[in-house]
Amino acid sequence: LLEGLVYGFGFWFVNYLYVWAGLVLVTLLLRKSASYVLLTAAAAGYGLIFGALCAIPYFFIGGWGMGVSYWISGIPFDLLHCAGNAAMSALLLKPLTILLRRLDGRWQRG
Repeated sequence: LLEGLVYGFGFWFVNYLYVWAGLVLVTLLLRKSASYVLLTAAAAGYGLIFGALCAIPYFFIGGWGMGVSYWISGIPFDLLHCAGNAAMSALLLKPLTILLRRLDGRWQRG
């Protein structure tokens, strides 16, 4: 909701309601995984399918042609999104996991 308040409630906002919920679901399913490779692959894959997920409403409002054209026009962004997610996960996942576990232990001890 905060993003909608800041940037306005355009049609793109509908996409974010289920795209981010899907990311939460994927994260919950993979939270027990200790494999940084699997988690990095999931982050990269989610970046790659982001455009396809965002195109779903356009299939309903404009038909097959609008949905496919919206999705195809976003493929260059999806490729960059995939690469960026993979790079950031590969660089930051392990150090942030260690840091957050250390901080979690401090909070639990009081």
